[in-house]
Amino acid sequence: MFFSSREGVFPVSWAWKRMVRFVVILLTVAVFATILWPSSVESDFHQLHPSSNITISTNVKCDPDLDILRKLDISKLAQYTRREMVIDFAENSMAMTQDIDIPLLDVALPPPSTDPAVAAAQDGCLIPFPISATVPRPPKPADASHIDFGVATTVSRLNESLDQFAHWAGYSNARIFALIEPDESDDGIQLVQAKADSLGINLYITEADDDYLHRYFSLIPLLEEHKRDTTKWGCIIDDDTFFPSMPALVDALNGYDHTKSLYIGAVSEGIPQIAVFGMIAFGGAGVFLSSPLLTELTAVYDECEQMTFTGDRRIANCIYGYTNTRMTLDHRLHQLDLMKDASGFFEAGRELPLSVHHWKSWFQADMPKLSVISELCGPTCLLRRFRFNDGWMLTNGFSIVKYGFQVAPDDLTMEMTWEPHNGANTESYLHELGPLRLRDDEKISYLLEDAALQPDGRVTQWYVRRDSKNGDEIIELSWRKRS
Repeated sequence: MFFSSREGVFPVSWAWKRMVRFVVILLTVAVFATILWPSSVESDFHQLHPSSNITISTNVKCDPDLDILRKLDISKLAQYTRREMVIDFAENSMAMTQDIDIPLLDVALPPPSTDPAVAAAQDGCLIPFPISATVPRPPKPADASHIDFGVATTVSRLNESLDQFAHWAGYSNARIFALIEPDESDDGIQLVQAKADSLGINLYITEADDDYLHRYFSLIPLLEEHKRDTTKWGCIIDDDTFFPSMPALVDALNGYDHTKSLYIGAVSEGIPQIAVFGMIAFGGAGVFLSSPLLTELTAVYDECEQMTFTGDRRIANCIYGYTNTRMTLDHRLHQLDLMKDASGFFEAGRELPLSVHHWKSWFQADMPKLSVISELCGPTCLLRRFRFNDGWMLTNGFSIVKYGFQVAPDDLTMEMTWEPHNGANTESYLHELGPLRLRDDEKISYLLEDAALQPDGRVTQWYVRRDSKNGDEIIELSWRKRS
C-alpha cells in the first residue's frame, strides 16, 4: 500500500530501507568491536616483568624463571606445570615402555593452604606428588680404545660438533681423526683442540687441500696409518652422526669378528634413496670397517681414488670392486632419511638406536639436550617410555604426548610422522621402520626444548607445546635418584 507524503506518512519501502541501513551499521560496529576490543582470553594475560615482552596467563599459578622463558623463546605463556620424577634402578633388563598407574597431568590438586605463610611458600605450578619411575641400572662406562673414528669437515663445523661428540666419545678412550680443509687461522684449530681436550675427547686434526669428497675417501688411509695394535675398527662418520650409547655400540661391535674383513653399516630408511645411491652403507649412520678391511682398501686406494663415484658410494664400490667383502647390515644403525618430523621414530618405544643422523638438518631433534638425562641415569634412560593412566605418554628426553586414539599396550607400530621423500610411500619405509601406522593428526605434543644438569645432580627438562594464538604451555620435569 502507498500513502501520500502530504498526509504525513512515508512509504513502507522507505521504512524498510531505514531498518536495513540500521542493521548494517549495527553489524559493522559489532565486527570492529570484535576485532579491536580486547578479548576475554587476551585480558587473562598480563606482563610478567616491566622490562620484558613476556605476557603470562592468570592460569599460571607461580612465578616462572624469566631467564628460562627467554631461553625457550616464550613471549606468551598460557600454562606452566611442574612434576618431580624419582628414579629407581632395576637389576634386570626391562621393556622400553613402562606403565605407571597414576595420572601425569590430569591430577586433582589439594586446595591452597589457609595459612598465609604456607600459601606464600607453595609452588602453584607444582603437582605435589612425586612420580616413581623404574629404569635398568646403567652400564659401566665403555672402553672404546679399539675404535678409531674418521670425519671430514671444517674447523667451524668441527667446533659445533664437539658437544655432541662429548656425549659418546668423551672419556671413552676412542680416538677421532678429523680431516679438515686448510684454516686461515691457526688459533681456530688450537681453540678447537683445547675444547676437545677439556671434554675428554681424543681428537687429532689434520689439514688437507683436497675437496670434501676426496678428503672423505682419504680417511681410509689416514685411519690405516694411525692404527695401533689394539685397533679393531675404523668408523667413518659425518659430523652430525650421533651415537646415543657408547656402551651399547661397543657391545654391538663385540658381536662381530674383527679379525675378518667386515664392512658394517645401514642402508637408507627410504627405498627411493637406495634406488639412487645403491646398496651401500650410508655414512651418516656410521661406516664400520674392520682392521683387515682397512688394510685391503689402503692397498688399492690409488685405483679407487680414480673412481667417479663420490663419498659413501666410492667406499662401497671400492670394497665391491676389489675385495670379496660385502656389506653386513646392522638395523640398529640409522641414516634417518626422514623429512621435517621424525617424532614417530623417537616415540615408537623401540630398542635404543646405535646411531642417528640428520637430526639438525632434515628434521630437528637436539640430541645433546635429549641425552642430558643420561647424566643422571645412564643411556638406558634415553627414549624410555612411561605410559600414564590419564592417557599421557612420556618418551624420556623427547616428548610428552596424548594420542587421538587408545594405543594398545602391545602395539608395535611406528607413527609415520615424516613427509615422503623422492616419491616414497608407506611401503618404502617398511624394510627398516615397519610396522607403521598413519600420522595421528589429533595427537597433542609437548616437545623437549631444553634440559640441564643441576648442581645438586638433578636433571631438569622443559617440554613445550607451541601455540602462537592462545599462548605456549610448558611442562617442567625434575628428575632425581631415590635417596
